[in-house]
Amino acid sequence: MTEPTIAPLYPLAAPTQQPMAPATLPHDPIADHIAQHLGRIDTVFHDTVADPVQVDIHVVPATTQTPFLRLVTSGMSSRPMATPDGAPPYGELMMALPADWKLDAQSIQDERWYWPLALLRHLAHYPHQHATWLGLGHTVPNGHPAKPYAKGAGFTGAILLPPASAPEAFASLAQDGKDVYFHCVVPLYDAELNLVKRKGFPELLDAFNDKGVTDLVVPGRKNTVKKFLGLF
Repeated sequence: MTEPTIAPLYPLAAPTQQPMAPATLPHDPIADHIAQHLGRIDTVFHDTVADPVQVDIHVVPATTQTPFLRLVTSGMSSRPMATPDGAPPYGELMMALPADWKLDAQSIQDERWYWPLALLRHLAHYPHQHATWLGLGHTVPNGHPAKPYAKGAGFTGAILLPPASAPEAFASLAQDGKDVYFHCVVPLYDAELNLVKRKGFPELLDAFNDKGVTDLVVPGRKNTVKKFLGLF
């Protein structure tokens, strides 16, 4: 089997042109789980700073059976989140992107292509940096006030939903006495974020179903929240 290409994972605000020496990643049960249920990993974006966890992002390319690529984190679950009683403390994240999304070394210097990597990296570090947790139905705006992830992207926040486009067996992994749950990160518009805040994420899921929106990131997709007399 061909070994995946390993590339450094930089903060979005400060991409670097400096090459990094190839790294050898230790054995990773999360990567094995990804390969078993989603397919071959061809690239790993390797976190250059462990703060306080080290997050790697694995790229599973599109195939004829699965016509979109996936980004999946590993490392977020290396420490438990500060969850309330009964909530799962271990999690990892996934995003589904169009098959032609550009992730080559030159393209990811441009925020138009890099922002999904930056978003996953931010979310995977967030609960450990702030002694909190992320789970099903949680929304995270991109700043206060929320702003688009990149020029032309339109999305100003994200929600964690079940990985509906993945095989059912992918959704969780029992590892070393802990259960790791995988959540799909779906970017949202301002009005969709506000809908979840006001009425809860089941209302958003109903809107998604009405408009045929899935967990696949589609730049420029229609906003699923209707306007009435100019108001949401």
